[in-house]
Amino acid sequence: MQSVSSQATERTAIGSLPVVNNFRRVIEARNMSLMNKELYQFLNLYCGFIAHYNIHGFRETYAAPRDFADVFIRHFDRNHRYFCGNYPCHDEPYQNTGFTKAEIKEELFRIVDRHKDIITKWADGVERDRRYAAFQVLKSEFEADLRNVHMECELCGESIELKIKRNGRDQHSPENLCCLFCGQPIRMNQTGGENYVEHTIERETGENTQAL
Repeated sequence: MQSVSSQATERTAIGSLPVVNNFRRVIEARNMSLMNKELYQFLNLYCGFIAHYNIHGFRETYAAPRDFADVFIRHFDRNHRYFCGNYPCHDEPYQNTGFTKAEIKEELFRIVDRHKDIITKWADGVERDRRYAAFQVLKSEFEADLRNVHMECELCGESIELKIKRNGRDQHSPENLCCLFCGQPIRMNQTGGENYVEHTIERETGENTQAL
């Protein structure tokens, strides 16, 4: 049985392998563009990934935060259905490193275990920021400015301070407001730079309609 110190020494040695070190850089930076050719080939051959045509296609496929967090790292997550574990063929040595492919994969699993929660939160935050930015664009397009309007009903004499939101729909326009106190239809006119409201009272006189 290996001692704790010998296990730590072995882990330090395996962590210094170029393929492991490059994988760690990709995970810690959450940046697929840092992946080199050796890591690309290792992932394709031993970690359950397809080639995506070439290294450029591979990087692009998992570059987006959501794809990085929900697909790429899940190949190394033991609790996920995308997990690609070790098989008997992985017990063979990897190049001249002195470690098997299975041992290297176990180190990749440990790296992802340490970072997967942070990566998930990062991807969620980026997605929320993207959606909020889209919301702000839609908000500015469909919601008009708010403005205070002073209204005075000429029929009952009540004075009203309103905040009007114009959104382009006729049923919400000031022209269709009614007095809160007497219930009569009112309309807003502009004279001398100030807004005031007067009642529109329809009275039928034969075939004519008069507004008072």
